[in-house]
Amino acid sequence: MKIRRTGRILVYGLFKRKKMIIGLNVGILGTILLGSLLWPPSYEAESTIIVRGRNYETPLFQGPQREGPWTVLMNAKDEINSEIEVIRSRPVLERTVLALELHKPRTYEDKGFFGAIRGRLRDVWKSVVYSLEGLGLVKEPSGHESVEKAVESLERRLKTEPTIESQIIRIRYREVDPVMASRVVNRVVTEYLQQHLNINVNRAESSFYAEQIKTLEKELDDVQAQLVDLKTRTGIVSFEDQTKSLLEKLNTFDVARTTIQKELISRRSKVEKIRHLREMNPSLLIPLPEIGEDIQIQDLENKLINLRYEMETVSDRYTESSRQVVTVRRQVDELERQIKNHVTVLLERDMAELSKLEAEEQALTQTIEALKHELETLPLKEMAIVNLTQKVKAKEDVLSVMRRKYQESLVAQASDYRVQNAKVVSEASAPLKPVVPNLPLNLVLGLFLSIITSMSLAFLLDYWDDSLRMPEDVEQALGLRVLFSVPEL
Repeated sequence: MKIRRTGRILVYGLFKRKKMIIGLNVGILGTILLGSLLWPPSYEAESTIIVRGRNYETPLFQGPQREGPWTVLMNAKDEINSEIEVIRSRPVLERTVLALELHKPRTYEDKGFFGAIRGRLRDVWKSVVYSLEGLGLVKEPSGHESVEKAVESLERRLKTEPTIESQIIRIRYREVDPVMASRVVNRVVTEYLQQHLNINVNRAESSFYAEQIKTLEKELDDVQAQLVDLKTRTGIVSFEDQTKSLLEKLNTFDVARTTIQKELISRRSKVEKIRHLREMNPSLLIPLPEIGEDIQIQDLENKLINLRYEMETVSDRYTESSRQVVTVRRQVDELERQIKNHVTVLLERDMAELSKLEAEEQALTQTIEALKHELETLPLKEMAIVNLTQKVKAKEDVLSVMRRKYQESLVAQASDYRVQNAKVVSEASAPLKPVVPNLPLNLVLGLFLSIITSMSLAFLLDYWDDSLRMPEDVEQALGLRVLFSVPEL
């Protein structure tokens, strides 16, 4: 009886205050609706980049205390977090702000009836700010302060987060202008890639060649000075007939050895580069463009291109599990395997040629050493001239090779393949729909809020209402028995 009486009282109290409940619901929903319509829409642009793990056989930053090959390993999670910090670093954000002039006032088109109202409100706010600045109550920010505020705003609104179970980083940015939102995201990605290369690019190789060139130039100057001084003191200009033939042979073998050494350097660099590229990217079919000039490789590559085109056509028409798609995919895998095998054969051929050149170099070295031993029987002055002349020639050849390698390292420095582990998966495009405000969601949440608020207020008022409203209240408060009651008309 008590539970039924309490429930009846609660229902009676709700119906008694139904106008307040309805009015409060309508007011809250109207406020939320008006606020959602007047709230400036924000568009979110998104771009994704992939950060592949690095595994280097040689260090990116060489030190004098380290000798021999060694490996740099980095945990994938730590590398993702490190790259996120690079994305949100001050240089990246500041260059983005300056490139897109985010620190300067901007205007954008706000369409529709409520867009016009929002425009009027913005104009009113600008007038208030200008008035306060004119009165000296608000300080107009300087150029540096404007840049600092724009950088802080960009850092606050830029969202960077890793994708679960992957090496993908998502970069999001919200802006009232959809085109500007996409431009900001793409610019941040561009500046990040540049900063990534600035941090990781290998400059040790070019520095090594530069130091070696300076050392060789100094040594060459010293040897040339010794040769000039010796010829001046001895007065010897040319060798006699008995040494002419021997010196010609020595010169011929020395030139041949230098030529083989150049070929060895070039071929060894090619083999090591192919190996390194295949280790860094096992899925790479043709490591170097010159390998692609092989007739058989070209034929297999053309077939692979045709099959991949056929694969795209078949995939559009059939499902992934269909027999046509599976057959074409199997053919693509087989062609890729054939290309890799043929590249391996070419690599083994180059290695055999490298061994042959090394044997020739060793034989030439032994021959040159024998000729030098024969020259030791000549007068000491002539022998000194010969040795100095050979040193000058050898150092000039090595210096020429070093200068060429130095130029090649400078070219490769701009795009070091060992550190380009960050790639853009998808660029940001201008979004078509705003992410906020979400009118249906706001109305649903506002409906729940208004119902909870109005019901709570009604129950609270009913709780504090101590008037006698029901017969049970009279019996409980006065202790009198109710014989009958007259309903309210």
